[in-house]
Amino acid sequence: MVLSGLILMALGIVVGAVAAVGAYGATGPVHVEAFGLQRDASALELVIGGGIAVLLFCLGWAALTSRVRHRTRLRREQREEERLADVERASAAERTEHERRMEEAGLRDEDLRRRESELAARDKEADDRLGARQDELAARQEQLEAREGELARREAQWRQQVGPSVADVVTGRAKGAVSEGTAEWVDDGTAGPDPDPDAHH
Repeated sequence: MVLSGLILMALGIVVGAVAAVGAYGATGPVHVEAFGLQRDASALELVIGGGIAVLLFCLGWAALTSRVRHRTRLRREQREEERLADVERASAAERTEHERRMEEAGLRDEDLRRRESELAARDKEADDRLGARQDELAARQEQLEAREGELARREAQWRQQVGPSVADVVTGRAKGAVSEGTAEWVDDGTAGPDPDPDAHH
């Protein structure tokens, strides 16, 4: 565009110089006829008219190039706006994806915390049950020990009241002879009460 304008300006200068030289040598009027109009004009008027025509052409050319530059600038700005819009859309999509991932991570974290709470509650419940079971077993152990002690006490009382029989001597719970009256209990903790008192001699 700039080169074309320079060429046109140079061409206008050359044409103006040639017309000025020709008009300077001319002495009579020049008959001009164009678009149905006729006029006798001097060479200087023709040069002035040509200069005005060149000026108008240059003004038109300047207006045209200005319009072209304006449209070019508009297209460039439009392309820049489209590029910015694409960048904003990509940024918005990336932000949305990031928010979605953060939300999913939050949901997973919440689910993990909920599962941890459930496991902790189950562990506590299992510990409570185990503690209760151990307490129950300890109580039963104490009851068994108490019963064993009671049985041992009753057996000792029974041994003091009832002498050993022949069967007790035979089974080894007593030693000595029943008939001779030397039978006595063996203190090994295995003797028990005799349900049949008639077995004694």
